[in-house]
Amino acid sequence: MKRKQILAALLTGCLLLAGCGTAADSAVTETPAEGASKEEVAADASTDTASAESSEETAQAESESYVVDGGSPWINSNIKENVVNSDKASAKDDLNLAVNYDWAITAEIPDGYSSYDSFTEVSQIIDDKALETLKDETITGHDAELARAYYNAFLDWDDRNAKGLSPLEPFVKDIESLSSIEDVTEFILDNDRSNFTPTLVGIGNVGDLTDSSRYVTNVDHSSLLLGDSAEYKEFSTVGKLKYDAYRSLFSNMMTRLGYTNDEADKYYDACFSFESALSEKVYTSLENSDPAIYDKILNYYEPEEMAALAPNFPMDEFIKENGYDNAKVFLVTEPDALAKISDLYTSDNLENIKGYFMVQTVLGCTTDLDREAFDARLEAQRSIYGASGTLSDEKYAYAYVNAALPEAMEKAYMAKYDVTETKKEVTQLCKDVADVYREMLENEDWLSDETREYAMEKLDSLEINVVEPKEYVDYSGLDLNGLTYFEIQKALADFSWELDKERTNGTVNKNLWEGMSTLETNAYYDPTANSINILLGILDGVFYGDDKSKEEIYAGIGAVIGHEISHAFDTNGAQFDKDGNYSNWWTDEDYSAFQERAQKLINYYDGITVFGDEKVTGSLVQTEAIADMAGLKAMLTLASKEESFDYKKFFESYANVWKNISTYEAIYSQLTQDAHPLDYLRVNVTSQQFDEFYEAFDVKEGDGMYLAPEDRILIW
Repeated sequence: MKRKQILAALLTGCLLLAGCGTAADSAVTETPAEGASKEEVAADASTDTASAESSEETAQAESESYVVDGGSPWINSNIKENVVNSDKASAKDDLNLAVNYDWAITAEIPDGYSSYDSFTEVSQIIDDKALETLKDETITGHDAELARAYYNAFLDWDDRNAKGLSPLEPFVKDIESLSSIEDVTEFILDNDRSNFTPTLVGIGNVGDLTDSSRYVTNVDHSSLLLGDSAEYKEFSTVGKLKYDAYRSLFSNMMTRLGYTNDEADKYYDACFSFESALSEKVYTSLENSDPAIYDKILNYYEPEEMAALAPNFPMDEFIKENGYDNAKVFLVTEPDALAKISDLYTSDNLENIKGYFMVQTVLGCTTDLDREAFDARLEAQRSIYGASGTLSDEKYAYAYVNAALPEAMEKAYMAKYDVTETKKEVTQLCKDVADVYREMLENEDWLSDETREYAMEKLDSLEINVVEPKEYVDYSGLDLNGLTYFEIQKALADFSWELDKERTNGTVNKNLWEGMSTLETNAYYDPTANSINILLGILDGVFYGDDKSKEEIYAGIGAVIGHEISHAFDTNGAQFDKDGNYSNWWTDEDYSAFQERAQKLINYYDGITVFGDEKVTGSLVQTEAIADMAGLKAMLTLASKEESFDYKKFFESYANVWKNISTYEAIYSQLTQDAHPLDYLRVNVTSQQFDEFYEAFDVKEGDGMYLAPEDRILIW
């Protein structure tokens, strides 16, 4: 559900934003029709969506006006045009451009992608192996059968095209028929009718942040089309693209369903009116990224208090019909938003509510129907992120399988490929990095003994998980055989809904990796479990392999491991104790010093111009920037124990890991919505913090990479 997702986004420290690279990933992770009771518990997909662009020429002109020669103190070398229009730099002036210049000049963003980087290269290796798994009929067992059933149903275009939009039609007609607020209430409370519709309020169990061992039932508003509530006050570049794209895609679908363009526009405008009103009480993306957000969202209510939060909305009946009426306590992360929904839940707003239902439902089902609808959705995604071309149907099918059934897919994968030795070697490296992190904490002279001791206790309690979780979700009760692709979506929603209801008032199983497939090219830290999780999908290519030197391993998977451990001590993770509970373990003096150091980092990033007048938002990227720097420091500490370690090769390898070219649209979206700094900054800003870099490249005052010792921004 939406709030479940925002909590996950706030909590989970990932190496990169999964899903922003390919059209397939975007399709899987970005679904607008989210917020309906069963569906949101099941789908747990991102609140943003990708849609069609109304004017490619306008976007192209705007892109060109920003890109050429943009950037300070370095050009934005993630934009190929900037590289093409530049000479090859010295590593003393621009490490990223110096190392990755030749690659960027010749590299092209593949069809279906909005960026191309080391993560793309590795994910393509994993994707190909996963496809071989799906085609291998010798792999038996229930999980493999589930994955193949989903995969084959996705690719059954004969059936999907024969049915066209007919699976969606009864849901659309039902929404159209709502003629009173009483009808809306009946619709919301009937889960079969509203299965594919966000019902204004969402419900589902999440791990309690103050007691991470227990589940708490979370109630919150459902999603906004544009994702970030700030977009409803003033469009950003990407927000305007999304707004126009949604309108175009929705109109396309509605005319196919027999409606006129005017009727489609009326529904769309009504939806936007409803969302604009609701957005006034919804936290913005920037507010949600603030480490101080937790005190605002941890609002607990007794069951008898829930109805008073939204008196016009049928809250008690909604909770009961969804099967959560036995919950002992409720978490409401944005009470003001629920109150706003109550204000809007009147006969006067009937048409706007219907518009919201209609737009979210239709757009949310575009990937589940025929080829024409699916292709229209892909075109929409390409326009949002500036991609061109498409992937093969098989790769789209795998992407959707892996998003919908991650545990089943990864168990089938590991039945085909033996990863025992990889798991053993990387686990040992994780332990080695954790050991040097202890040394780092011991040597931090700004920490008091009290805080340092607890920090080391937290480090000693860190759970290290490599390649796979300790336990998997049990899919034995799920059967997809004989179902159409559209029917599978409801079956998965119902299965996940039942699974979630069973967790009410229960104990959290921290051995699961829910919502994250080990086949993703990524890694993450979970503060509620105090665990680092190194996914199988990143253990290839530039990150890891038998052919890699010590320097390359340390700069690749080693820096990844250090990055994830560091999230335990970034401005988010540092608020959670060794058991994964939101709890202050700092002295007041130490925490104040920590915040001062973080503010220095924020101020430095705030001063970086990416292109035109667009600057980095330091408060948005602070957690990931802290993890980048502390992770690299950990590897340099480990490197200091090696004989004849080649620091020049290490920093060049680190820069190579973060090579990247992206479309303007993808970069702008990351710049404004993502906690991760742009890749060229992850190279340059991170490297310029360390004496070893200056010594390896003989960097002096006056060089572009020089940063005076007193101006450096290392937190740890």
